[in-house]
Amino acid sequence: MTNPTPAELIDFDIRTPRRLARTLRNYRRSLGLTQADVAGRAGVSVQWLSDFETGRTPGGSDRVAAVLTALGLSLAVHVRPVTVIDAILAAHTTQPDD
Repeated sequence: MTNPTPAELIDFDIRTPRRLARTLRNYRRSLGLTQADVAGRAGVSVQWLSDFETGRTPGGSDRVAAVLTALGLSLAVHVRPVTVIDAILAAHTTQPDD
């Protein structure tokens, strides 16, 4: 079995914290990013991200899933379109000196 392509993960219906974690992990891998890459960009530790991706991090995602379920809702994951704010933020991001 091969890893899903990014397109296969678009608009995926998320109903459980485990599915959310698995979807994000598979998408990260399909992009060729390491946990360290994503953790650094997200401002979380690599250990936290690893725990989250394997379903060992309690808290936030469990509560979100419970509220979604109680309301008869689910979460859909899709690639966010590039917006004007992305260009503004990119222009103000400081690049490290080489």
